[in-house]
Amino acid sequence: MRCPRCGTENGTRSVCTKCGMFLVDTRSKNRRKMTAHEIKKQDMNTLWRFAKQFIKFLALLFILLIISVLIIIAIQYFAE
Repeated sequence: MRCPRCGTENGTRSVCTKCGMFLVDTRSKNRRKMTAHEIKKQDMNTLWRFAKQFIKFLALLFILLIISVLIIIAIQYFAE
């Protein structure tokens, strides 16, 4: 494969021997098209991963809020 950056011929290597650029053929000729069902499933999986991370973030905020309220109550109790 010829390097698109420097033009060096590299044979079957995946990295250019001269400049170090990765030589990956990104054209979609070897890929099959996804069906509408597969695209929808992939989108739902992405959405679900985001939702799980968001819920974990909200739970962490809630726990921090509870801890801070308990600390404030403890400070007021022992300050008397």
